Amino acid sequence: MASHLETNPFDVRRTAADGVVLGFPLLLVDAVRRTHPVGMNQVLILPEDCSVIAPGLADDDELIVRASAWVDLSGGPVLLSLPNLDGRYWAISLFDAWGDRIGRVDPRTHKGGVQLMLAGPAWRGEAPKGAVARRAHTELIWAVIRIAARSPQDLEATRGLLANIAIGPADGDGPKLRKLHGRVDPPLQPALDALTSLSPHRLFHHLARLLARYPAEDGREIAALAGIGMTPGKAFHLPEEAALRDALTLGIADGFARVIHAQALPEATVWRRLPAGPGPPDAPAATILAALGAAAAEDIQHWICDCDSDGRPLIGSEPYILRFPPGEAPPVDGFWTLSLASRAPSGALRAARHVLDSRNDLIVDADGSLTLHIEHQPQPAETQANWLPAPPGRLRLRLKLYWPRASALEGSWRPPAPERIGGVRRTSSPQRENRESPS
Repeated sequence: MASHLETNPFDVRRTAADGVVLGFPLLLVDAVRRTHPVGMNQVLILPEDCSVIAPGLADDDELIVRASAWVDLSGGPVLLSLPNLDGRYWAISLFDAWGDRIGRVDPRTHKGGVQLMLAGPAWRGEAPKGAVARRAHTELIWAVIRIAARSPQDLEATRGLLANIAIGPADGDGPKLRKLHGRVDPPLQPALDALTSLSPHRLFHHLARLLARYPAEDGREIAALAGIGMTPGKAFHLPEEAALRDALTLGIADGFARVIHAQALPEATVWRRLPAGPGPPDAPAATILAALGAAAAEDIQHWICDCDSDGRPLIGSEPYILRFPPGEAPPVDGFWTLSLASRAPSGALRAARHVLDSRNDLIVDADGSLTLHIEHQPQPAETQANWLPAPPGRLRLRLKLYWPRASALEGSWRPPAPERIGGVRRTSSPQRENRESPS
């Protein structure tokens, strides 16, 4: 190696690890992009199981249908058109090349659809009449569109609405928009696995190319990477010394371990709100690993619970109740769901098959409270509508609030802790709760 490069294996290993942590957001976004068909500015249907594509896509319930669009803004602003969805819940999540979230669009104020103009950092001008403008810090945007079916019977009709999403240039009069173009097939290898399996040469070669195209901002320090021979926009060459090549390999493994370990949920968690960003210095990378592709908290608030009110781990062979006192049901302008969470191949959380949905005919107690039952054994007919079937092993509950209200967003509302009730089944005088889909 040249004299200006690191020659101490310890320093090479440390610098390589820091480089992986710093560049992880860029690399992960690029890995997710590579799971899509070649071509930009096209709307594609995402598969039902998206856990192998991006971590945040694994969090959706079965009634959520999704579309994806990679948007290239180098040629000017692009218009993304979402049609009138007849009162169905929807959300558009926007991410730049660093995985940073771009200003969202609130569906509460755009119930009849939206014309969304996406612009790059250098664009100056006015949005077309009636369009909502959002500017990115990079000339690449990933858009994820979610639409919620009202019921299993509405799922096919909701999928059909994806065909009306369109994209095209925003400049000029009467822009020609291209409607849904195709679909994304599940990749053979999860995007995260494809990234972590890269050789040192390929990883730092990709990172140098990406840094040249999307320069680091917000205080991200890349100068130290010159110590291992990595310069944005230039070819990366491995050192000749075997000890230094081994140090690069070990440093890459260290960097990925720092990111993946930082985003792991602790055990014995009573209702932790996600994403809960870890502390520095690895927060940006770890947060993006958990949230890339996910909806914003203002659109979907996500809670996870691993233990009961006494701090004991949740076990499916034990019966539990989750009781919301009168007036304390999850505060939403849309709806909420309770399910069991499982681990996807990527390590992200995803919904289990059974879901309790507030849009269904849940049963309220005589005093106005809502009691949900989580256990392995079936419930009697009078409370079966409120039963979440559980496998006999360890459990993790997942509560999701669609269009959460201010009390949930600000933290003044929290879910109640699950209560283990032993072998005693509690009964009450139930009555049907009349709930309708949001409009």
